[in-house]
Amino acid sequence: MKGSSFDTRCQTFLLLCVSGFPLEKCPEIKQMKVVFVGGQSVPGIGGVESYIFNIAKALNASGHEAVIVCSDRTSFETTVEGVEIVHIKCPKSNMTALPLLFMKSLRYIFKNRCVIDVVNFQSIFFAFLPGWIAALCGCHVCYTIHSLAEDNPKHGWPVRAIMRLAAFVSIWCCGRNILTVSCSKAREVKSRYGRNCSVIPCGVDIPVLSANSDILWRFNLAAGGYYLTIGRIDPVKNIDVLIEAFHRCGKREYKLVIAGDYANSYGSSLLELAGGSEDILFIGSVMGEDKDCLLRNCFANCLVSSSEGMPISLLEGMACGKPSIVTDIPAIHEVLREEWGCWCSVGDTESLAAQMEYVERNRSVVTAACASHMAAYIAENHTWDKIATKYLNYLYSLGIK
Repeated sequence: MKGSSFDTRCQTFLLLCVSGFPLEKCPEIKQMKVVFVGGQSVPGIGGVESYIFNIAKALNASGHEAVIVCSDRTSFETTVEGVEIVHIKCPKSNMTALPLLFMKSLRYIFKNRCVIDVVNFQSIFFAFLPGWIAALCGCHVCYTIHSLAEDNPKHGWPVRAIMRLAAFVSIWCCGRNILTVSCSKAREVKSRYGRNCSVIPCGVDIPVLSANSDILWRFNLAAGGYYLTIGRIDPVKNIDVLIEAFHRCGKREYKLVIAGDYANSYGSSLLELAGGSEDILFIGSVMGEDKDCLLRNCFANCLVSSSEGMPISLLEGMACGKPSIVTDIPAIHEVLREEWGCWCSVGDTESLAAQMEYVERNRSVVTAACASHMAAYIAENHTWDKIATKYLNYLYSLGIK
């Protein structure tokens, strides 16, 4: 792609993308190289990690080349499912890992500047200086906002004020090539900081029912016998509220399964709150067939966050036609219709417990017709190949040649 003219074949390719023509049917288009910078220990269970890994896989499958540069505990390079991943040693904390990762990634970018077309930083925070340097290397640069860090309740108000100021400076210094993962997040950025964002939403691999996973047997779980929450263990997810609501409902036949890396201070507080209950299981991070098995066999999928970009775990639960117990926030309303969900207020243990009891009393709260509609909606709008098509269309709209 680099150094070639935007000729008739590329125009034809763009028209085919807009019309939904499969990318793999256009083999004559020259290759574009895209570098995603962000995430921790990719591939991983987190939303950012899943987002960039799956878009990279889809881009590679369509004849382009995508590379991921992420932070990790040690530095090494590997290839996973055809995606080259460069791991750079950084601290685990996002506040220090992100700026360090962005600056350290410049070594790879400079070394490969002659073949890189696009560098996509997975945050606006701390990215304007490395973004400028990447642009000086001849790369097109864009930035993806997955969430606004100042909304995380783990930060006190002085930190939030500093982060909001930093976000304002970053957003106005980074130029116009800003992406986000949902229309609701784009509206927030426009309202707070006066910047327009393009939207490239999240996608999913449709979970399949596989006989190759023994995770139900390993944790003594019955199919349809547990609530599931899956993802990053962080205060913004309000898992403490979920545990309290589960306790409040009293002893019953269902368990609560919490899937995610709980090796942090918030995870420790959740273990203490669970009080050693045999009905509350912390099973760590799950991926692949184990995750699919948990989603396909859960009683209900729970997502009770204070803030989200576009929650992949919710999309996966919808693809399985499972009841969704969710908080009343814009990002969830964007994909989940009112009649498809059981809604509670953010941080409200009483309303969450009431919804859990309601679902137990009304096991057919999600009818077969609703489940079918949810699965069809996900298949039509949120598969990774469709997301990759939107992403490529965006890149071509920047005039990349």
